[in-house]
Amino acid sequence: MLNPLLPVLLAVSAIRPASAIPPSTTHPIDANNPTQTPNLNAIDPRFNGHVAIQGRQILDLDSGLMALTKMLHRLSSSDYNSAIGPTAYTASGYTSVSIEVRGVPGPRRDIPVKYAIWGASRVGEYILHWQEVRNHVFALTWERTVVGYMEFKRTPNPLSRVPGSDSKGQIGDVDSILNAQLPRTDITSQNLDEKNITLSLPLLDDDREMTLQYRVLNDHPMTKWELFANIYAILALIGQFPPRQRTTDSWMATSVIFPGTYYFFTPIAGSSGVEFRYIADAAMSTAYFILRRELFFSVLVRVLLDKNAIGQGLIGKGDLPHPTLPAGSLRG
Repeated sequence: MLNPLLPVLLAVSAIRPASAIPPSTTHPIDANNPTQTPNLNAIDPRFNGHVAIQGRQILDLDSGLMALTKMLHRLSSSDYNSAIGPTAYTASGYTSVSIEVRGVPGPRRDIPVKYAIWGASRVGEYILHWQEVRNHVFALTWERTVVGYMEFKRTPNPLSRVPGSDSKGQIGDVDSILNAQLPRTDITSQNLDEKNITLSLPLLDDDREMTLQYRVLNDHPMTKWELFANIYAILALIGQFPPRQRTTDSWMATSVIFPGTYYFFTPIAGSSGVEFRYIADAAMSTAYFILRRELFFSVLVRVLLDKNAIGQGLIGKGDLPHPTLPAGSLRG
């Protein structure tokens, strides 16, 4: 049984622009298009966390993984330098677990967004290491002073939850749309060769449509833990930027607890770049895509806006080919 005061000592995901990746891990990086942004080691070493109250209930693992994905996705739409009040996160289709993040007791109980993102990253590493979710309460600390809490709870009546839209300036409740659209049948690891899976998501704020095209690389298996570690890493990285800020750089997030794995995203050559919110939506949708059908392989996702390709991402492991594939490679 875990010590209630066990610090979350797992190594934080190494989150940095492509130009900062050491030579040993630069295989997917296009040397002609590295980002010039200064090194972004996202979590300050003065920040940490520990299990403040040890839970005895074992909660649904997939619901916990998706709730944490939902939390990071929502936080990526917030001002990184702002603060939020107590907020609970539950993912559509995986509603048995909710995560509440809150500040310390006081008049408002706010917590800085960056602390919430860092906390989700640390706790995500902890969960992926132990490969279970319990009803723990994690204390988040800055220079050893508690600045907030993250609490995992079993949802009392999960089937009664009606998803709402708490995302401003992004897809309207992207997780409920994904939960409704993702096929539940006829997609398996055995029938994915030369097959693309396409999802269309309405952008409710812009009257535009985002299309996601997937290619599962079923000769490159990965574990569930490796995949989610890198989804969390890319969401934490882009959470540092305004969601509508456009980038023309290639980005890579890696997980040091799973060496050799990464989430790489690059704009399509010749495009005007990609807004960070679309990278977040692609990462969230990829989590649904791989978990729904247990497709635990490297996966390539291409993002199209009004049928025009703007960028693509790859969750990979080892020496995979550069994800900037020929334009015809993702056609159905």
